[in-house]
Amino acid sequence: MPFATHTTGGHSTLDLVLGIAILLWALAGVTALLSWLTRLPRRCRKRTADHRGHHSRFDRLRVGGDADPDHTEDPSATMTTVEHNTSFESGRGRGAGIPTRVAQHDDTTVATKRPSVLGPRCSPETLEPLARSLDTSHRLAIAEARVAKTLSTLPSDRWLLERYAVIAGHRIPFLVLGETGVFIICALTGPPAWDELRLPADVAEQHIMPALPGYTGAMRVGLCRALATSGIEPRWWCRPGEPGAWMMGLESLIAWIEHFGTDHGLGITDLKRLRELATPKPGPIARAPDVVPDLGGAARAR
Repeated sequence: MPFATHTTGGHSTLDLVLGIAILLWALAGVTALLSWLTRLPRRCRKRTADHRGHHSRFDRLRVGGDADPDHTEDPSATMTTVEHNTSFESGRGRGAGIPTRVAQHDDTTVATKRPSVLGPRCSPETLEPLARSLDTSHRLAIAEARVAKTLSTLPSDRWLLERYAVIAGHRIPFLVLGETGVFIICALTGPPAWDELRLPADVAEQHIMPALPGYTGAMRVGLCRALATSGIEPRWWCRPGEPGAWMMGLESLIAWIEHFGTDHGLGITDLKRLRELATPKPGPIARAPDVVPDLGGAARAR
């Protein structure tokens, strides 16, 4: 009987030791967990601060040439920053007020799923006027693409082609400068109206010629009917007492540009210098208008 009592006491001591060990292990685990949870908010705040600091150098810049006087970099680095900032600013309108970095970096951002609107809500008479305007816009885009492809065949060292140049608030579809002179070229989807003959010439005389002080050559306006199925030879169109323009088909465009003499044309050195002067540079620049007036609307207002 004493042996049994000793055996029972031995087991009780072992159970106590094991219980204490398990309790200490559990306390150590809880302590480690609490320590990790305490450090987690600080890590999140640090990562957020680092992320904001990464973007703060772009927020200091403004499209339009405003520069931070305390921020200096080498020219190549400044150019890269400005280009990045331009895309950053231009994306804000597409996000409807949502910061661009949220739209770019937050993969969980999705469009709100709404039920589809089935069935017509507008009559054909409501949609047809806008549809006609959009059809005209699509045709004009095709015509301009054909003109651009044709003009791209001009040797790049002897010609400078500027598409959609904005001068004094007017959008010039194609501004071409080279060995036979300076040209304003517009694509047409059909026969021109009289205002379409006069308006480009007025823009050239009032705004483009003053931008080339000392240039003694003529500035010619060409209207290209790029969608015409039959050949159209170049010819001069005008009304008595009003400025006019040349009109031609797509197949005659290059020949028309090249047939003028080279007495008042721009040389290769001139074009090279013009490209250098027109290259964006770091630092403040003169701000151009954001809204380009519609040339058709300006013509109708006269």
